[in-house]
Amino acid sequence: MAHPGTRNRMLSAGTGNMNGNDIDMRLFAKYSGAAINFAAGSIVFNKGDPGSCMYVVQSGVVEMVIGDKVIEVCGANEAIGFMSMVDSAPRSSTARVREACELSVIDQRKFRFMVDEVPNFALYIMGAMARRIRGMGQAM
Repeated sequence: MAHPGTRNRMLSAGTGNMNGNDIDMRLFAKYSGAAINFAAGSIVFNKGDPGSCMYVVQSGVVEMVIGDKVIEVCGANEAIGFMSMVDSAPRSSTARVREACELSVIDQRKFRFMVDEVPNFALYIMGAMARRIRGMGQAM
């Protein structure tokens, strides 16, 4: 069981302005999931892979790619792989590491907890989804 103060720190980590761009999920993600380091040029996941988790970028840069087009560049505090958490569909793009990065892994159970318990998390995910859709539109 987690330290009694950990849950309160986790719950308060998602608080911020009511603007999805200003919500910092890195602290919550660090408490919630394992951290994985990737070297530049690595592939985090490929388009079509099953999506059993999402990631929050702690540091570094990850490119979201469809075919040969970069549709979004994600840095610290940005989520990747979240669409599979929402709809259980395979990955819609490939995540390629541009600059060495540290990612926190959020599995389905923790994702559901975050939706239910972490203030502003749904807004954080909706903001990320809106940016991704806009990026796909611009890449077309």
